[in-house]
Amino acid sequence: MSTFEYLKNAIRQQGHTLQQVADASGMTKGYLSQLLNAKIKSPSAQKLEALHRYLGLEFPRREKTVGVVFGKFYPLHTGHIYLIQRACSQVDELHIVMGYDEPRDRQLFEDSAMSQQPTVSDRLRWLLQTFKYQKNIRIHAFNEEGMEPYPHGWDVWSTGISAFMAQQGIAPNRVYTSEELDAPQFLAHLGIEAVVVDPRRSFMNISGAQIRQDPFRYWEYIPTEVKPFFVRTVAVLGGESSGKSTLVNKLANIFNTTSAWEYGRDYVFSHLGGDEMALQYSDYDKIALGQAQYIDFAVKYANKVAFIDTDFVTTQAFCKKYEGREHPFVQALIDEYRFDLVILMENNVPWIADGLRSLGSSVDRKEFQNLLVALLEENQVDYVHVEENDYDARFLRCVELVKAMLGDQP
Repeated sequence: MSTFEYLKNAIRQQGHTLQQVADASGMTKGYLSQLLNAKIKSPSAQKLEALHRYLGLEFPRREKTVGVVFGKFYPLHTGHIYLIQRACSQVDELHIVMGYDEPRDRQLFEDSAMSQQPTVSDRLRWLLQTFKYQKNIRIHAFNEEGMEPYPHGWDVWSTGISAFMAQQGIAPNRVYTSEELDAPQFLAHLGIEAVVVDPRRSFMNISGAQIRQDPFRYWEYIPTEVKPFFVRTVAVLGGESSGKSTLVNKLANIFNTTSAWEYGRDYVFSHLGGDEMALQYSDYDKIALGQAQYIDFAVKYANKVAFIDTDFVTTQAFCKKYEGREHPFVQALIDEYRFDLVILMENNVPWIADGLRSLGSSVDRKEFQNLLVALLEENQVDYVHVEENDYDARFLRCVELVKAMLGDQP
């Protein structure tokens, strides 16, 4: 690699011609060509400075310190973040290389207590979102499939990762790790000095395995961008005046967390003047979309569990009841949003008119409840039927259900 190879790369990456660069830098094309090929022994400092200024490069050039951190980040946790923050403050440029291997990652999931498996995109998003404001950090994904899993397989892995870094233009002079035993391996197989950060986990005593086995026990070590992945969702369903909205409020309060209100009620006030008689078929996709936004917001800021007042099956039931047909957009959201616990309230508490309800007769209430059950079963949604007709008994039953879901026996 010639002394000015970095200048060639900059010209190529920025899409300039040699003539453009020469004209802008106050030199001939021939002089520039000889300069780039290290044919000029004592190049003009003035011309070099003009060339660097045009290409947006530092002059005089200083050798960058480049660090790299390797990991599965399955999931990303605050121990990883501490390592990365220490590393990025010591180098000019830090590359985070996330390794993924579908068979290995699938096995990690099957051996865990996680309710869903994080995808490669999930893990990349956690890293990208967490470090998006730190401009000296670059994120990469490296396919490790077929390589013997850590801590074995150094020969195969080092060959693969060396080729990958060369392809990506990563030339690190430091590897950052918290594993003392890995330091000599990095030096032997990659020829890169390792900097060991907090090997005894004195600042952040956590591992990915601990979180995979019991995420709620180690909740404080899960980063803000990762927590929504682990949040459990509880949807409370029922017909009009079944007490679900009040129950959702009580549950959110007792579990010190968030809830998603029934968007349809807000929509009737904001778009229909407070009278649901003005509802029509074209409103149901807007109601469903608003409900989805409420749910996403509740999940993002939840403390382990988020409570949802009315799901998309209920929205579909109302659409079928009033419009005589189902809505495809609502159906798409039924398929997309699956909740960890669905509680169906029996319609056996007193009906209370609030200006927005129209299914108050015992016949109407029973018909709607049957429709709701039919749609739940049609969509293969598992649910728990809460039939207590006493508000306090209902509340206590639901508390028990939620605690059992979260792993705490009532």
